[in-house]
Amino acid sequence: MTADEPVVAHAPGRPRLLLGAYDLADVGYTDDEFFVSGAATRYAPVGDHGPDGRWQAAPSGSADYTIRIVVLKPVDGFNGTVVVEWLNVSGGIDAPAVWMMAHRELLRSGYGYVAVSAQQVGIEGGASLGMDLSLKKQDPERYWHLNHPQDAYSYDIFTQAGRLVHDRFEALGLPRPERIVAVGESQSAMFLTTYVNAVDPLVRLYDGFLIHSRFGPAAALDGASIFAPPEDSVPEAVRFRTDL
Repeated sequence: MTADEPVVAHAPGRPRLLLGAYDLADVGYTDDEFFVSGAATRYAPVGDHGPDGRWQAAPSGSADYTIRIVVLKPVDGFNGTVVVEWLNVSGGIDAPAVWMMAHRELLRSGYGYVAVSAQQVGIEGGASLGMDLSLKKQDPERYWHLNHPQDAYSYDIFTQAGRLVHDRFEALGLPRPERIVAVGESQSAMFLTTYVNAVDPLVRLYDGFLIHSRFGPAAALDGASIFAPPEDSVPEAVRFRTDL
């Protein structure tokens, strides 16, 4: 590990995450929570961000963070692919939307799975469609020390989480992955659309993306809430860039 890499600490006990009303051990899986601390970069747009998705961005500052990730892996039969989910916070809670929809396939096919608390609302609370069920609200004793500076830093936080899976998988108790796929639904899909169009060309980390149910828009690079009035700089409908 270098001085620029995030610090990873295992968190004993049961994580606060809605994974299902069953024991993962009964289906041959383990779950572990880790606290991840580091410095994240925010990005600023370079030029116009048009509907074609061929966006450019540049680093524009950094801030310290401490978030959590939850790692699931099969005891046997790992298929080589780790799915990394940008947790959905529209309901005021870290929600593993893709896991909820796809967990049967993920479990029976031997996928690894990593849930990332990428956005501020899931940790600190904030604008949402529901009540405050942030980690600090649910379990302040366990999560009091977490710190999310603002959603402009979410993009690099998600990159750093994926890089942990790619480069430091042993620290997370994972087997060596052959492929890492980023996934997100609804609000998370809006942020991942911006990630694909503006950030992925700079970092080239994930091997693929599964992004769905976003209805057209993308999130702003400055991390403005999707519930705020839309910014003029973000088109109402955005395609994925075709030069990935």
